[in-house]
Amino acid sequence: MASSSFSPVAPLIFNGEGFHIWLVKMRTYLQAFGLLEVVNSDAEPALLKANPTVAQIMQHAEERTKRHKAMSCIQNCVSDMIFTRIMTYETPKQAWDKLKEEFQGTERTRQQQLLNLRRDFENLKMKKEETIKQYSDRIMAVVNNIRLIGEQFDEVRIVEKVLSTLPERYEAKISSLEDSRDLARISLTELINALYAQEQIRASRIEEHQEGAFQAKVKPNSSNAAYKGKKNWRDKSKIDALRKWDRPCRHCKKPGHPEAKCWFKPDAICQHCKKRGHVERVCKEKDKPAKGKITKGWLLDSGCTNHMSPDASIFKSLDRSCKTRVKIGNGHCIQAEGKGNVMICTPSGNKLIPNVLFVPKIDRNLLSIAQLLEKGYTVVFKGNECQISDQKGSILMTVAMTDKSFVVDWNKGLDSAYAASIEESKLWHQRLGHANFKLMAQMISKDMAENFIKSVLNEGVCEVCQLDVCGPMKTESLNGNRYFILFIDDSTRYYWIYFLKNKSEVVQAFLKFKTAAETETGCKLKSIRSDNGAEYISAQF
Repeated sequence: MASSSFSPVAPLIFNGEGFHIWLVKMRTYLQAFGLLEVVNSDAEPALLKANPTVAQIMQHAEERTKRHKAMSCIQNCVSDMIFTRIMTYETPKQAWDKLKEEFQGTERTRQQQLLNLRRDFENLKMKKEETIKQYSDRIMAVVNNIRLIGEQFDEVRIVEKVLSTLPERYEAKISSLEDSRDLARISLTELINALYAQEQIRASRIEEHQEGAFQAKVKPNSSNAAYKGKKNWRDKSKIDALRKWDRPCRHCKKPGHPEAKCWFKPDAICQHCKKRGHVERVCKEKDKPAKGKITKGWLLDSGCTNHMSPDASIFKSLDRSCKTRVKIGNGHCIQAEGKGNVMICTPSGNKLIPNVLFVPKIDRNLLSIAQLLEKGYTVVFKGNECQISDQKGSILMTVAMTDKSFVVDWNKGLDSAYAASIEESKLWHQRLGHANFKLMAQMISKDMAENFIKSVLNEGVCEVCQLDVCGPMKTESLNGNRYFILFIDDSTRYYWIYFLKNKSEVVQAFLKFKTAAETETGCKLKSIRSDNGAEYISAQF
């Protein structure tokens, strides 16, 4: 009698996914060749005794060959990417343990995975539209993952889970099973088959009920033809009209209406979007929000409790740790991703709007009227205009109505209502050591300084730097220096100090400062401010 040979099929190549399933298949595959013991143990074969027999030599050689066979099986059942991780190991146990450690995780990781799967199992419930087969497959998917990790999971527990989470439509079947069977001993397969049978019976009854309902709508038979008259003639005309409407419409290819009343006509022109092919009633453009009507400026909003902007690039400073929720008009809440100060450009200079929320999900900048009133400003709406006045009653700006909205355009008018501070001449009088107003006017007329009202805050690092020389000192330093020059960045208030022996060294000190500042900040120096001393207006400088 010829002997049949068994050749097990190797598992699929492991590529990094589904390790637990591959591990079970691989363990069975190695066991079929008698190689599983070699993988689980790293012990070397016992040495041959003196004067061994031929059988002992062959057995010793076979034991050594098993290690190479097991290593070959493991290496050939993984992808090239996985192979590079185990190719340096010499024994099959080392390679096997490396794969288990990397893809199965440590004991702590397995416990965490097991905890998550147990939670998923406890939260399982049958959905309303789900069949019993689909629900059982969902349960077994979680249970099998638990078993693959190494946890024992009794079938009784699965049966209890199914019975306790079934919806009301299965109560009658469960009651009959309780009366006829011991639910503590019923198998999962038997329970699923019994519930599936009832599900099929219910589905067939629903189909029969629907067929009966359709039959009731069929027109009367010829036996009713004796009852002829005006009423029957009218009913017949209605039926004919309905039959006519059952034909597909020539325009939209759908039944249920005559062609004359079809909303989708190739020659019709929509009065809303001015496009052909449909009427205004079914125009999809009506449901879309208007976009691009107000693309620039800030919208005055009386319902807004805070200034808001969706553009992060206009913020001079932004604290993203300050997060809050903003309730919008439809009752929903959106997230504000930060809060900071916004720099705006106006004809009177750059101004700062403080306490502005960064809300990416809005589509325009909003100015809160409530926040303006808190700062002491007065907002008056009259006709088609809105006037904003300061605490003294002076009108700061007038905003005209556009598309039934009031949008502040910073490029028009004196828009300084949101400045961090109103830089008036009196304030500059105090800043300049109580200099008299005549002196300030002379400084402006001789271009020694810009108009104090138009002085601005600078936008970035190295935009404007101030410099001045101090000296000569009565006492020289250890290096013989009697002067020092001070550079101040307007934006960061960062100071650079260089010591000089003579005023003629100002140019060299400035070049050193320029190189150092641009290297440290990564920004180019754009302008400087000085007192127009001789050292700054020389040809060399």
